[in-house]
Amino acid sequence: MLALSAVAIACTLVVAGVVYDLTVRSSAVPESVADGPSFYQALADLNGSVDNRTGGPWSLFSVIGLAAQGDFSPNVKGYYTLNLSVNACQLDFNGLTLWNGSIPSFHGSFNSGTAPFWQLAYYSNSTNEVLIATAASGVFRVYSPIPLSNNCTLSWTDFRINPSFWAQQIEQNSSLPVNTPLAAQTVWGELDTGWITRNAPLVEVLTLGPAIFEGTQDIQGGSWGVDFIGCGFAGITGVRPLISSGTDRNGQWAGSLNGSTNCAVTETDPQLATPLAYQLLFANVTQSGTPETTWIQVPFQVALAFPNGSLTGDYDGWGLANWMVRFNLSLPDGELLPLGSSGCSGWVSSVTDCLANESGWYIVLLSAGGGWLASFGETSNGPAWDVPVTAVVSHQQLVVVVPSGWPTSGLRLNATSTTSFSMLTGSSTF
Repeated sequence: MLALSAVAIACTLVVAGVVYDLTVRSSAVPESVADGPSFYQALADLNGSVDNRTGGPWSLFSVIGLAAQGDFSPNVKGYYTLNLSVNACQLDFNGLTLWNGSIPSFHGSFNSGTAPFWQLAYYSNSTNEVLIATAASGVFRVYSPIPLSNNCTLSWTDFRINPSFWAQQIEQNSSLPVNTPLAAQTVWGELDTGWITRNAPLVEVLTLGPAIFEGTQDIQGGSWGVDFIGCGFAGITGVRPLISSGTDRNGQWAGSLNGSTNCAVTETDPQLATPLAYQLLFANVTQSGTPETTWIQVPFQVALAFPNGSLTGDYDGWGLANWMVRFNLSLPDGELLPLGSSGCSGWVSSVTDCLANESGWYIVLLSAGGGWLASFGETSNGPAWDVPVTAVVSHQQLVVVVPSGWPTSGLRLNATSTTSFSMLTGSSTF
């Protein structure tokens, strides 16, 4: 944990593409308004189910609490190993986790130390496995363990190198770090809270353990990381705040770095030496169907391209969210086909549960392993996704769902951007 004195320092620091001002300011502490459980409450709600899992004993090595001021998904830009970890984790966890879905919005105050979403990760030295447990708006879930060798465990920097070390950092001598309300109030009493308020929406990230988000650092010894991140929100991109702060395990102030980071690639980004755009590169399609429904499956990669359209050679583009992408489907002569409402429920076990709509086509976004992530179709507010924000990353798949009576040969799927900040192109002919 960084230890800085509570004074303003007139300098900047660049770490992994993140620009920081080293500043710390004090501000009055407002009334605390809770929304969701604290760390201790979430831990109590989950520990019983975790202890009953075979393969233990299970040692807590990572805690992530998310309090987001709006529709938010951490996998849009968060991780050091974005596509590798997102794809691997989406394959193993078909439900709301850090890697799937949209995090519930937070309506409390940041100094409360509460959050509507918590994800706890445990390690078993006896079986060399990792267990994920979540608490999301009062819904508690413990997933099946995954082996340490699973690429999902690369989400945490440094963890796989020394898992036994990290498994001993949070609970020490049968004692836990202070609860999050104390850590949050300590931080809130030291930061420039007016600046934080002016830069809303932000997500407060309450962290114990190895780093998982870009621009943050490993938190050893049970110290609390209390970070504020401006990326990952629906409808918002560009250069956004990133404040890294925290306390020691006893709740004493440990310092802060106040900076900014870019949420997506752009042709006008001052932090990038070379302007960039996105291209969706579609692979060969496959079709299957029933007498009523045809599913056209289209794998893709998210490539980064120069403004002239030539590719950079990077096929794991970061920062692309579903709300930034719109589609149209046309006949070979260019006539647009009507978009219909989605006939696919959230978290279906198979895309074959997504049935055709006679009034038009719609799209389902699947993970690399075929798990449901989101659907795009006509709504009362026009074309929209049913999940406000989730990442679009390489090796995922689109499934175009059409009535089986429609001819599909020669149909053309086009992708465009909804924001002028980040340009996107891509097309596939069936």
